[in-house]
Amino acid sequence: MEIRADIAELMDMCVGCSRCVDVCTSHAKGGCNPLEVMEGKLESARGCVGCGMCNRVCEYTVPKKVMMYANCTVNGMAPPQVYRDTGYNLPRSQTEDVPQPGYTDGAEAQLMPGCQVNAFAPYLEYATEKVLRHIGIGTERFEGGCCTYPVPFRGMDDDERDSVKRRISAPLKGRKLYTICPGCADEMRSSGIDAEHIIYRIHENLDAFRGLKRLNLRVALQPGCNLRSEYARFRDIAEVLGCQIADVRQGCCGKMVPVISERIMSERQEDMKGVDAVVVGCPSCFARYDAYPEGIPVLYITELILLAMGDGSTVRLHRAPVRL
Repeated sequence: MEIRADIAELMDMCVGCSRCVDVCTSHAKGGCNPLEVMEGKLESARGCVGCGMCNRVCEYTVPKKVMMYANCTVNGMAPPQVYRDTGYNLPRSQTEDVPQPGYTDGAEAQLMPGCQVNAFAPYLEYATEKVLRHIGIGTERFEGGCCTYPVPFRGMDDDERDSVKRRISAPLKGRKLYTICPGCADEMRSSGIDAEHIIYRIHENLDAFRGLKRLNLRVALQPGCNLRSEYARFRDIAEVLGCQIADVRQGCCGKMVPVISERIMSERQEDMKGVDAVVVGCPSCFARYDAYPEGIPVLYITELILLAMGDGSTVRLHRAPVRL
């Protein structure tokens, strides 16, 4: 199998230390072997959940980029028809009676829903826009569609993906882009776009939440793989709202990889047993937790704030209701 030149170069930079294997979420559950992938065995990427732990420990190259390319290649993935039809990588949710955000015409920033929100939880767009407005940030909706982060786009090289991102971001005209998905923020920012996940601006405005209703909830915090380093910000927000924080391990939700995902999610559920809800900062995590049979209820971080604002309109749309 011919390997694209830029990926081959990253593979050549691997020193074979195997630290990526030691921290790999999937490998620990019988899944992929990132070192074998870096050595040229692309088939070993099957089972990769894209957590990026390999990147966190590697000092020499970018194993996550190689893993995503390998996953795309060995599974014969490509942008789906729905992307060509709608601009999103996933079909739009059919959820009815979704509360609508009150966007501000002519605002100095835009809010990017992302594919996961569009497909599985469109009400998170309402929750996030309302919370941003509460702290004085008006937004318009970003209509550009997918950021090209997902695996099906990894058959495209960086220049091709940069071209797409520059095209879809042109209507921003230099304005700030806030995202609900941390992967969207990282991806857009990698192409020079002023993009930021909403957690940072929310954390900067903690005082705006101190007078809200205190929430009598015991919560576990799982910010998501791309936001692992921001646990303290999530904790500060939850504590300001009156929540009790359960001391649990952070970990990947497992995405949607057969067998491996079930093992990972089962471990997460066991770790967090007894909490009222798990609070996340990633829409993919939200969708995975909400769909888990008889699982722990989940709240996206802006939904937690929304409850303190006295608005429970999004929680009623969850598959697993939060008991207040």
